[in-house]
Amino acid sequence: MRGTAEAALARENGCTVLRMDTNAKNAAVRRLYQKLGYAEPDIGPCIFNGIPNVQLVLLEKKLT
Repeated sequence: MRGTAEAALARENGCTVLRMDTNAKNAAVRRLYQKLGYAEPDIGPCIFNGIPNVQLVLLEKKLT
């Protein structure tokens, strides 16, 4: 994502890290973001749209 408008805007506003989450079962998205330089520092349970015990993966990329 380096060089994209979103990353540039984040940097301009003092952000040093981009973060988002996805369902742990979403293997395709997890592989995509791994290729884009995102790490998975944590996985945690939550209630998502009324569904209990959904495991969310934190995706994180440090901006340079």
